[in-house]
Amino acid sequence: MVAFTFVAAVVVFAVVQDRLTASAARQYVLLQQAAASGAGPAVTIDEVMKPGVRHSVRIALLWSSAVMTTGLAAAATIARRSRRE
Repeated sequence: MVAFTFVAAVVVFAVVQDRLTASAARQYVLLQQAAASGAGPAVTIDEVMKPGVRHSVRIALLWSSAVMTTGLAAAATIARRSRRE
């Protein structure tokens, strides 16, 4: 159960971080398209992606921590119940 929880937390981290990083990349493309058409200022990739990656890691850690906490609590509950029987 603990190994499954760890794997699930890693998968959740990877998926959430990937989706949010991809969102930041799409935002960068939109801002560059706006700049190319004269509708906005030019931005560098670092101006968009550094905060985007920091945000994605922070949110991914929150979600994977929630998965890990839930899984470990479930494992502890199951272990306690099986010792009683």
